[in-house]
Amino acid sequence: MADVLDLAKPLSELMDTHPGLGHDLEELGIAVDDPKETLPELARRLDVGLSIIAMALEASGYTVEGYNPADEPGSEDSPLPDLVAALFGVDRDGNPLPDPDFTQESLCATELGHEPAPLVLHMEDAIRRAQEDGTLPKDPTKKQDGQKQS
Repeated sequence: MADVLDLAKPLSELMDTHPGLGHDLEELGIAVDDPKETLPELARRLDVGLSIIAMALEASGYTVEGYNPADEPGSEDSPLPDLVAALFGVDRDGNPLPDPDFTQESLCATELGHEPAPLVLHMEDAIRRAQEDGTLPKDPTKKQDGQKQS
């Protein structure tokens, strides 16, 4: 059974019940300066998305409880729900989308040398649609106004 981390508890309590947590955080490059902080408070202080810390801890074998991606600042601006929903032919509210435009050349076909699976074609169409309506940048390598470039 995996170690369960409750995000509502202070780090001191989590490290008492999970002795390896301090080392795991250290391996992630996270120093615990204030053990009274919770993981969400630590993430805000470090200006790191809680989702990144939660996924890294889950990859380290923990089960993270009390995390809701919708609670993170900026989550309402994320294009991810629209892109994932488009893969299933609906928008984020569950309304049907128009049929994909398969007349355009596949972005992957030139890389792969053959036509990709239908799922990839749906994904490409979702990305194209998001770029056309401005949800995603047309050139993701260029810095967007007011956004950090990683």
